[in-house]
Amino acid sequence: MKDFMIFTDGDVDLPSPYEKEVSLLPQYYYFEEDTIYGDEQVLTREEFFRQLASRRAYTAGVNPDFVRNRFEETLQAGKDILCIAVSSGLSGSHNTICMVADELRPLYPESRIEVIDSLSATLGSGFLCVDALEMRKAGKSLEETAAEIRKRIGLIDIYFVVDDFKYLVQGGRVSPSVGKIGDILDIKVILTMKEGRIEPYKKCRGINNALRNLQSIARSRETARLGAIYVGNQELFEKCKSLVEGDFEASLNLIVSSHVGPNTTGIAIEWAQER
Repeated sequence: MKDFMIFTDGDVDLPSPYEKEVSLLPQYYYFEEDTIYGDEQVLTREEFFRQLASRRAYTAGVNPDFVRNRFEETLQAGKDILCIAVSSGLSGSHNTICMVADELRPLYPESRIEVIDSLSATLGSGFLCVDALEMRKAGKSLEETAAEIRKRIGLIDIYFVVDDFKYLVQGGRVSPSVGKIGDILDIKVILTMKEGRIEPYKKCRGINNALRNLQSIARSRETARLGAIYVGNQELFEKCKSLVEGDFEASLNLIVSSHVGPNTTGIAIEWAQER
């Protein structure tokens, strides 16, 4: 049975200690078009948020040439490929990766390339990557692993609260009408992902009420993996963590951070079984 490499993209966060075991296909961000970050050149988190406070960050998906080079290196080394990508409803990266895979398959007919749309992002997609790593370690083949990961996509949920809807609205991740809900004084909207897109889940009066609702969601049924996610606000994150008591955590990558803005927190869940 051939070995296979597991890839993901820059919208996905891997919990410790798994982040070094998955190959990353970077995505890109910029404030000015002549200075692109995300691969060889990156900003510190502190500098990124300093700039984000005064101007908009733009993002771009994976570079097809970079993907092609990394995939060819892997195929030429005699390994197959499993790539678990951010939701195609949030980014064009999945489609770009599929395009590269379609170009390479005829050139490497003895090899397999499986590309999976996770319909999620950040730690939610990261949990699927962890599942794939554990299946590979258990001796599962690429075909067996890919089939099981596709089944588990429906077990992944993300719920989160943002401080300012303008980042999601200006990036086109939610509609302006949804963004206006968050402008109402002291109303916090719990957001979730449904069929790969961000949608409102519940309106709450105040952040503490929103966090208690996240706790109720996490306790509503048995979880296989549970983690807290956050951007920037450590105090808010610690409060969220104390309520959900998960085994994992992730400080959101800068690609996702540019769309949700600072002071975002929430939870990622892999349920033990379908409802």
